[in-house]
Amino acid sequence: MLAQSFSQTGSIREDNQDHLLIDPELRLAIIADGHGAAGKVLAEQTAVAMHQRLREISAVTGGDENLSRLSEAYEMACQTVTSQTGDDNRCAIDAAWISRGTIAVFATGTCRLLTSLPESNEWREQRELALPAGDGMSILLVSEGAAAALSSLQLQPALNGLLSQTDSESFTAFADQTTAIYDGDDCSAILLRLDSSDLTAGTPHELELFEHYNRSYSCKLWVPLSIAGCVGLAAIATASKLKPLMNRIKN
Repeated sequence: MLAQSFSQTGSIREDNQDHLLIDPELRLAIIADGHGAAGKVLAEQTAVAMHQRLREISAVTGGDENLSRLSEAYEMACQTVTSQTGDDNRCAIDAAWISRGTIAVFATGTCRLLTSLPESNEWREQRELALPAGDGMSILLVSEGAAAALSSLQLQPALNGLLSQTDSESFTAFADQTTAIYDGDDCSAILLRLDSSDLTAGTPHELELFEHYNRSYSCKLWVPLSIAGCVGLAAIATASKLKPLMNRIKN
């Protein structure tokens, strides 16, 4: 997975309330678009909480569960942030997660999310979608500010250029054109280009599964091994004591 991103503070405020999170190992990308007085903190905490939740469950999440788990992680993140801050405002988000050969995309609020398949060579807007990951697929996540520029005819050449050209210059041109068209709100975008390695991403190992359940039940790794060892030793000791008795019975 190749990821490119940009984020520029708008002219209506001094701080950037968009928070971008990209985890190449987990193959997760999030744009959280905050609003209000605590928008910057709200966006960061929501994205971090989503990331933490998905890392915890990734080893035991099937490909057919990706979308529901992504949506669930957002809801849990909002609840966590509300309990910590007392602020029940929710930030809008874009999120894309690739695992077990499946890509799930999820968008809320005024954020927009576009996908493109290799055979179509065109962008299509999505809100919630899960489909098999494919080599050459592209996903574009944009915040509210960048979304305001997407409908402009001036941006279409740069937007289409992301599909016809795969170099970094095409994304730079898209970023420059987006911020030139609209600079009011914060403008942010993440472009993901999938490759063949994404088709098998997220396949768990037996040890990962064991460690996941180990954490879930608050049990250290050595505890079940120690119990098994003690049971085995007790069985050997019992057998050694019973052997002379059984010999006497036979005699």
